[in-house]
Amino acid sequence: MVYYFLAILAVFFWSFNAVVGRDLIYILTPWQIAFFRWFIAFLLLIPSTWKDIWNHRRLLWQHRKLVFWQALIGITLSNTFVYIASYSVTAIQMSLISVTGPMFLILFSVLFSGLKISLRQKVGFLTTAVGLMAVVLKGHFSWEAFDFQWGDLWMLAMAGTFGFYSFLNTKKPKVLKQITLLSLVIFLGMLMCIPPFICETIKSPLTLEHLNSKVIWIMIYMGVCNSVLAYLFWNLAIVKKGTVRVGMLYYLMPIFTTIEACLILGEHLVMAQVYGGLLILGGILLTNWKANHNLRIERP
Repeated sequence: MVYYFLAILAVFFWSFNAVVGRDLIYILTPWQIAFFRWFIAFLLLIPSTWKDIWNHRRLLWQHRKLVFWQALIGITLSNTFVYIASYSVTAIQMSLISVTGPMFLILFSVLFSGLKISLRQKVGFLTTAVGLMAVVLKGHFSWEAFDFQWGDLWMLAMAGTFGFYSFLNTKKPKVLKQITLLSLVIFLGMLMCIPPFICETIKSPLTLEHLNSKVIWIMIYMGVCNSVLAYLFWNLAIVKKGTVRVGMLYYLMPIFTTIEACLILGEHLVMAQVYGGLLILGGILLTNWKANHNLRIERP
């Protein structure tokens, strides 16, 4: 039970990502949030991992393309898309769309690794697609009622990059520790955040008002809990209890985010999000039930 609790705690930590985006988006820019988050995570990880990174430098160089793409997609882009989406869609909406990431993991595995999917899994894909349409279209399946938000598209991009990051993680050399790779990937991803961070900071200079105690504590939370502890708890549970059993707990995230968004942000859950979310979760469970155990849900 301890390991399941750690996995649920990890999902709980991750669930605040969309809430933080909505709460801070008019105080800090998306790239400022992303940079500060990963800079704090890097400071926490590097003291305990730099020796291992140095000892595996030749192996890491051999897999430099894998490291680069994981850093770009998983660190620099994926989570930043959430903060960009925060301008136009609610945290509840973001969480319902983001949970489709594992579907993209399966899709990329089909396209690039020749994974075979069953009829049941195809039905699951279709069910998830219908649920996603219900959420994005707010239950109005007609052109006249179509109310597209750019944030929906940014969240789909986030789910896609999350799925591709997870797919790339299945290619990790077995002799390399996850925490070692994560530390290097966070470092490189943080470096790639610097140019857009500088550009946005020139346009929107940081002041003491921006970096008040609330913002600082939120960034510390994101760096410590969301980026480091959640990852460690999740992977410990994966190792002890297996990918499939623990992976199903990932789908608690929309529930946590919905509760947090209602309590903290004052958002309201609409009926289209309820039945759309149920269709999304049902389709994902149908697709992943007894799925390939080598496919691992990873979230940086």
